[in-house]
Amino acid sequence: MKTEKEQGGWTENAALVYYQAFLLYEKPEDTLKQMLGEFRAGEIGSNEAIRAHIEKNRRVIEYAVKAASVAHCNWGYDYSQGIDLALPNLFPVRHLAWLLSTEVRLLAEQGDYRTALDRCVTMHKMALHAVDKPLTTYLVGISVGALANRTIQAVLATMPGDVDALQRLKVQLGQVQDAFPPFDGAVAQEGQIWTAITHKEKAQAALLVLGQDDEKFAVSLHGQRIEAGDEAFFERNRTYWLQAIAGLVEVLESGQPYPQIYAQLGELERKQQLESVDNPDATFTEILLPAAHRVYLLTTRFQTHFNAVRTAIDLYGIKAGAGNLPDTLPAGMPLDLYSGQPFEYEKAPDHFTLRCRAKEDPVDAEVKQYEFKRKA
Repeated sequence: MKTEKEQGGWTENAALVYYQAFLLYEKPEDTLKQMLGEFRAGEIGSNEAIRAHIEKNRRVIEYAVKAASVAHCNWGYDYSQGIDLALPNLFPVRHLAWLLSTEVRLLAEQGDYRTALDRCVTMHKMALHAVDKPLTTYLVGISVGALANRTIQAVLATMPGDVDALQRLKVQLGQVQDAFPPFDGAVAQEGQIWTAITHKEKAQAALLVLGQDDEKFAVSLHGQRIEAGDEAFFERNRTYWLQAIAGLVEVLESGQPYPQIYAQLGELERKQQLESVDNPDATFTEILLPAAHRVYLLTTRFQTHFNAVRTAIDLYGIKAGAGNLPDTLPAGMPLDLYSGQPFEYEKAPDHFTLRCRAKEDPVDAEVKQYEFKRKA
């Protein structure tokens, strides 16, 4: 008898199971969708409609958990499509993440905290599977991972002290955070993927796709250049694009503090935008170059929140073992990535706060802070 691997079963590719889950998922109608969002936000308790929604999608949850346990995930993208790449899994992945987050809230309400935390780890593994070569999928991975962290915060707020469960969660989160691909690698892959569109034979496809969000694109300066461009024009644009991507990667790999990298990425983007006005070779770069400083901000925000959650788990663990939170933050905790320093730590009767020491955006008047509620 053949094994599952020999049969080409789910053990070889998680995407095969995810796609089955997508097909089986029963989407909520608008009223229930709003109610589920309020439940996940902690604004209301569960009710029969919410519990019924979870039970209707029980098989979907089982498939999501099974898929997340598989190391390899190949979504079958056709990268030759370039900018017109079809990504049919992006919204369904979010739907699965929302479904799991809802179940986590329900499990915590029922007192099954260990299963609730396991589901949160499942969400993080889904985030790793969602991340792929395009930056669009990288952002989806960040979105799912951020939801997982917010959901963990909600569970920890009501969970009784359980040193073993907290230690297990700490190890699991360390593993998934370490496995999340760095932003510089995603940018480098993006550079290779979008070269597919910078060819003469792809000109009409490019005009069609780029015109979807701008009905006047075809008559714009960039649209006219693409329409009239010969193969030499497209070759020069490919060269310029790859050089721009290399410049971004060099900044990201420089090891400089967050404020310097953020500023340099913004300056590079502004330089490309200005140069494209007079330099036809920069046409595609100005259009396709992602807002790198913005994505870098979102990546740092995600990883900093991750570090805050892992720090909080240690603090909850200390309270579970010693009966009280420490007066000061212990040494060796994960860092606030905006400043490269430990978080500021402040206790209150019903919560504690971890505060960043630097702003993520110079024009933002506030610094990020993370509040963790706790039982008395």
